[in-house]
Amino acid sequence: MARLDHWLVAALCAVACPVLAADDAALAAAKVRITEKYPHIQADAIHESPIEGVLEIAMGGQIAYVTIDGRYLLQGDLVDLDTSVNLTEQRRNGTRAAALAEVDEQDMIVFSPDKVKHTVTVFTDVDCGYCRKLHQEMAELNALGLRVRYVFFPRTGPDTPSWTTAERVWCAADRNAALTAAKAGKPFDSKECGATPVMKQWELGHTIGLTGTPGIVTEQGALIAGYLPAAELAERVATLSTAAAPVAQAAE
Repeated sequence: MARLDHWLVAALCAVACPVLAADDAALAAAKVRITEKYPHIQADAIHESPIEGVLEIAMGGQIAYVTIDGRYLLQGDLVDLDTSVNLTEQRRNGTRAAALAEVDEQDMIVFSPDKVKHTVTVFTDVDCGYCRKLHQEMAELNALGLRVRYVFFPRTGPDTPSWTTAERVWCAADRNAALTAAKAGKPFDSKECGATPVMKQWELGHTIGLTGTPGIVTEQGALIAGYLPAAELAERVATLSTAAAPVAQAAE
């Protein structure tokens, strides 16, 4: 939550006075104060929460809550005890799904079966051991009906060997074959091709709260953190896909 804390605490200072009432005018005023003082915070990231008098501020997969008078900050998951539903995780799902919807699939490397049951987006590091293990099961994943869309998340960051390899994979004539070779530690042909999507995808991973690889995101925005064997992953994705739809934003 370090990134969220930095701008959220600053935002609290912007709305601490005067005390606001929990109505549309107060919410609009809070949005104006925050976005005018901190233009990088978008107004549509600020919502009312299920708790009266508490606002929600969301950035990617990171969610926090603040009292409407700007005095108290709450960090953690909000759970509806009547339904046992984690409302904060539902919101994270919604923000992740929305963020991925903005990514052009032409900027991904896709391994697709003939008959698709479910699609997952996988944040991958070509040198990550468990990423390699997952990729070794691609034939089985496809046979189970999983369509895998890869985006890059070199954990070591820019100007490192993993980053360079990711960019070389993108610049290869056959990206699917190049990615498979890279994950097997084998050489592959590539050449300079100018701009690549690696930086944007790496930043996106941080925005949605990714901490490691593989980071597997379902169509509904649910995050499966880490490797699962192919059959277990397919079952998990199917289960998550039948769950309630993600909450796009809190009611206002």
